[in-house]
Amino acid sequence: MKGISYRGNHICFGRYALQALEPAWITSRQIEAGRRAMTRNVRRGGKIWVRIFPDKPVTVRPTETRMGSGKGSPEYWVAVVNQTHLNVADNSGARKLMCIRIIGTSNRRYANIGDVIVAVIKEAVPNMPLERSEVIRAVIVRTCKELKRDNGMIIRYDDNAAVIIDQEGNPKGTRIFGAIVRELRQLNFTKIVSLAPEVL
Repeated sequence: MKGISYRGNHICFGRYALQALEPAWITSRQIEAGRRAMTRNVRRGGKIWVRIFPDKPVTVRPTETRMGSGKGSPEYWVAVVNQTHLNVADNSGARKLMCIRIIGTSNRRYANIGDVIVAVIKEAVPNMPLERSEVIRAVIVRTCKELKRDNGMIIRYDDNAAVIIDQEGNPKGTRIFGAIVRELRQLNFTKIVSLAPEVL
């Protein structure tokens, strides 16, 4: 799930699209180079829409300059590709999480249902134990990417959601919102399954 946007990832114009698979800064030069390569390839037979815009200035200071005297001058502009944002499916106090990495793997790009991730809280309810910018662990309980079972059943959710857990794997909240899949029981998240209002 890291780097895959849960919003704005549907094709609005045309038939084909390019999607960023990991968080990055895309410079204005890279956008223009991609536009030229596509224009040269399609010639007059197609139309191209560029849906990203480099709106963030990046400043660079000359080498071997003393500290102080303000920031450097803007060198180039970038379009920011954000990391995955998830909803929180419990009442622990957090509302939105941003995924940092997947625990237990070093080279995996995507997380599936039942994977434990390290995340940072982006939105939180005031006057609760969990605060904004706090780094926590969470287990993924819902994904927009479909889950395929051996019997041919496919389960797909409308959002990406996670439940905040402690070091032992127990949920920090006392309630779970929304339906979750029964595969979490096989991964020893039985407390989360017992708190869920509906198990698919």
